[in-house]
Amino acid sequence: MGAIKAASGPEAPENPEQNGTGEKMKSVLVDIDGPLATITMNRPERRNGMDLDMVHAMHDTLATLATRRDVTVVILTGAGDHFCVGADIGGTEADPEAVTHRRLAPAYHSTTLLHTMPQVTIAAIGGGCAGAGLGWAAACDLRFASDRARFSTAFLNVGVAGDMGAAWVVQQAVGPARARELFLFPEKFGAEDALRFHLVTRIFPAATLLQESRALALQLAGRSAYALEAIKANFVAAERLSLEDFIELEGARHMHLIGSRESTAAFEAFAGRAGTV
Repeated sequence: MGAIKAASGPEAPENPEQNGTGEKMKSVLVDIDGPLATITMNRPERRNGMDLDMVHAMHDTLATLATRRDVTVVILTGAGDHFCVGADIGGTEADPEAVTHRRLAPAYHSTTLLHTMPQVTIAAIGGGCAGAGLGWAAACDLRFASDRARFSTAFLNVGVAGDMGAAWVVQQAVGPARARELFLFPEKFGAEDALRFHLVTRIFPAATLLQESRALALQLAGRSAYALEAIKANFVAAERLSLEDFIELEGARHMHLIGSRESTAAFEAFAGRAGTV
């Protein structure tokens, strides 16, 4: 595995954003284990709140992973007790003079990458998930929550409308009426409500969230990489095409895969299992 370990435990530095050598810790960690990549937002002392370093590191990480054909599934999670509570409004970069649209514009497309990159993306959501953090979660193909997860759009609470494509991806996840409700009345809600709203599809105990998410990710990674990529591409295309145009595209992809060696092997394996029932 290619894990990058953060300082922790009794020997952790007094400044939680520095490691034992006084160097600033990485705000985004990546672990690649075969076909599975796990991205960890690593600012637990700020509840993984976003600063400029994190949002740019996230964009660069996703852009790199999107080009890797050996990685088929990506898990996005947060270090410590929280997923990501959105912008670090209490941080040193809370000054609007420092955080301009020009400086953030490239990083905004992290949401686009999570939603459209060839890999299946999974948000493993523990603790707080709010604001732009909710946007990143909603951009993922699958969202699994811990039983301690808490959600909020939060933007209106601080007098803004939202960024990181949050309104678009949340609307895709929960529908336009519910999305408007969540943005206009940004109260906190828990995992059970998130499940009821179709914002998440599974709830796990907090202690096993990452383990369960990883097990499901590995299950997916054992499938045909070409079929996984095509399924995701179909859903992305369906968001912009008419039904008539989509059926043409979907059919062409389907027939292309039917003739592939991977598809033939998968079909023969399935037929063999079916014959034993």
